[in-house]
Amino acid sequence: MQDRDLWQASDLSGPDSQSATAGGPAIQAIPLRGGDGETHQLLSPSERRELALIASIRHIDAGARLFDAGGRATAIFNIVSGVARVSEVLADGSQATVAFFFANDLLGIFESDHYTYTGTAVTALTVYCLPVDALERLLRRDPSLQLHFLCKLSHELRAAQRQAVALGRYDASQKVALFLDFLAGHPEMHADCKELVTIPMTRADIADYVGLSTESVSRTLQRLRRKGIIELVTSQQFRIRDRARLDRLLTGGGSENAFRREA
Repeated sequence: MQDRDLWQASDLSGPDSQSATAGGPAIQAIPLRGGDGETHQLLSPSERRELALIASIRHIDAGARLFDAGGRATAIFNIVSGVARVSEVLADGSQATVAFFFANDLLGIFESDHYTYTGTAVTALTVYCLPVDALERLLRRDPSLQLHFLCKLSHELRAAQRQAVALGRYDASQKVALFLDFLAGHPEMHADCKELVTIPMTRADIADYVGLSTESVSRTLQRLRRKGIIELVTSQQFRIRDRARLDRLLTGGGSENAFRREA
């Protein structure tokens, strides 16, 4: 199967498209040196223009696959808007979600010319499609751009390592709280109101990612709501009501048993 057959894609045009993709591809990360510990746009205007020259803009429907594990790696994807996930099929046939990706992220990790994981659109996506061969040539002649891509990959690796340690040690309440805090940390998940956070993925997606059952995720969300830590505005939106208690839960001051004993 050709990569083009994996999704319903079309070139975008018009004012909305031009506004969303103005300036070319963009990647954000915490800089390797200096900085304030916050993520920043890594690419200069000229670097973004260079990448735009080799890129094509695509719209991908929710639920469509961007690439399959084992498929030939022909492109790297830079998300303009929307959410994607990458997953791995385990030996028993079950699927494990490895990570979620948001605006300004890169996805399409590969080795030996083939994709390592399967990439799927959680929501409708607008992406820059960066052909691997053209991107490789550009990176070889531009050390500064190469360093920025290394910085982004280092940022993702650090985040994945922290997440793996936390999910390996946390109980159910802490795992779900960590995931909600993760979503709240992405500005594009805040919809029209800064306080409201959108949950674009299903309860099953969340459960698969944090290593719980779907029922456990739903029960834990309701428990966090009853404790006054969050407000479930709709099934796909929440608001953090008590940031101090959420932070205490995440920093080990709220194990499952202690959390249940709280008034």
